Amino acid sequence: MAQLEIMARPREFDPQAALQTAIQVFWEKGYANTSVGEIVKRSGVAKYGIYGTFGNKEELFKQVLAQYARDRHQDIQRPIRQPGASLPEIRAFFAEAPKLMTQEGYLHGCLICNTGIELGLRDPEIRNFVNNFFGDIARVLQRCLVRAVEKGELETPKDIIGMASYLATEFRTALMLARSGYSRQDIEQHLEIALQVLQ
Repeated sequence: MAQLEIMARPREFDPQAALQTAIQVFWEKGYANTSVGEIVKRSGVAKYGIYGTFGNKEELFKQVLAQYARDRHQDIQRPIRQPGASLPEIRAFFAEAPKLMTQEGYLHGCLICNTGIELGLRDPEIRNFVNNFFGDIARVLQRCLVRAVEKGELETPKDIIGMASYLATEFRTALMLARSGYSRQDIEQHLEIALQVLQ
């Protein structure tokens, strides 16, 4: 019997668009309550396409988290990640964050923050990812604070690392407030108080 040549099925969808759809579904429902079937339904991509491109649900979720983190570098964290960012950019970051957190698409708080609450205690890999995500924000803020001191915008704090960690934690708290349905005004007030450490 002649051996049949099996042609690879061509990819008929945009993987990046499908990944963004998966982000939204996991963001809205959490890991446990999300099924690949729901992502298939929302994206319009066949199940074989999802599995063939991203792997199983767990593998897909890891790619979702990684892409979500990259996306946040470009929007909500954009001010503090600009070259030469210092005190004005820290203030801009904390001023703009409540607007983004409470606009359409951010009404579910932060996917990474939510994931830490849902899975962090029982999944070490997820816990490390979440901690690294917020630890990276603290390191970025630390670099901004160092530049602020160098530019004369801020007196040298006794503990720059501790201050950066505190500001990152207050940002994380604000994300949880957004997830809980707090208003933009409430979140702005919370962050304004947090910024008093910079005075």
